[in-house]
Amino acid sequence: MSEQPSIRSLSLSGALKFIFTFRPGTSRKYAWVDYAKGIAIIFVTYRHVIYGLLYNGIPITSTLMNANEMLYGFRMPMFFFLSGLFFASSLHRRGGKNFMISKINTLLYPYLLWCFIQLTLQIWFSDYTNSKKGVENYLDILIHPRSMLQLWYLFALFNVTALYLMVDRWLKFSPWMQLLLGFALLPLKGLAGDISTLSDVMVFYVYFALGHIATPYFFKESVQEQLASPVKVLLLIPVFLLVQYYCMKNVDMSIYLFSTFALLGGLLVIMISFVLAKYRKLEFLQVIGHYSLYIYLIHVGIVFLLRNIILSTGIQIRTSVFTFILIAAGIFFSIVLYRICLLLKLNFIFQGPIKDIPRRQVSAS
Repeated sequence: MSEQPSIRSLSLSGALKFIFTFRPGTSRKYAWVDYAKGIAIIFVTYRHVIYGLLYNGIPITSTLMNANEMLYGFRMPMFFFLSGLFFASSLHRRGGKNFMISKINTLLYPYLLWCFIQLTLQIWFSDYTNSKKGVENYLDILIHPRSMLQLWYLFALFNVTALYLMVDRWLKFSPWMQLLLGFALLPLKGLAGDISTLSDVMVFYVYFALGHIATPYFFKESVQEQLASPVKVLLLIPVFLLVQYYCMKNVDMSIYLFSTFALLGGLLVIMISFVLAKYRKLEFLQVIGHYSLYIYLIHVGIVFLLRNIILSTGIQIRTSVFTFILIAAGIFFSIVLYRICLLLKLNFIFQGPIKDIPRRQVSAS
């Protein structure tokens, strides 16, 4: 997390400077990761904004809906691929037990806390939300995480990571065996029914495994030079557009074919991120990516509030402009609110309190 000065030690101008100084903390070596996360979180916010407007009776143009469909299929697989890419280095650095502690603190804990907060608010303000919730829906936090709006991803990533670690440590599967397990899980999604706790693991495990397998190749200087080639990005864009057109016309395709196409979209975003990081262009995307987890947690509530305030005024705004305003405001105020929370020492709403075990106690892990 960012440095956290005490609010008592700052003047008003000092506090405002801290809140509105959105400096990324990533080294230049991994700047592309934040770029990729920044692009992906904008896509995520876009989808939530579009459907929020749709559920409120705002007509959405076919162009906006088609753009949403084109950007939907690959953004979440890319997050799992990126997590798999750093699995080995994080495990080596922390050890098995501390690795899991970090995932509990950064994934499971915020998922449970924010689901409770979000669901409670949905119940209290059920007359104003897009979906009606009751007390019985608290059980969905563990069984039907997909009903928890955007938060399901945190639980899915935690479950995939935990299962991957257990298979790695207990069954001694190699990365390639993990990949075969991922391929075997894909067609079993239907057996999970509406228990998305299981189905999400079945769908996304393969992308995590692919990220792990790609690690020794991905970080080679020669490979990264190819990924940062603007010419190759330009050549890949029309292929991506053709693939997305095919996907929109063939929604019932094989899950294996869909997974392959999802990887192509993720690869394009990663390559664009490498190019932008190489030439230091559009650095606001890197900043957004640096705060992507907190934007993910907060933006739905902010978008909901702003959308209803604007709609209550009766002002007529073009849908595309309305969409842009909500995306930009949702991201900006998510970062602002996060940094206010840091200033107020409210870290506990974003990260769990479990401490790492001293390395000498986990050397055997």
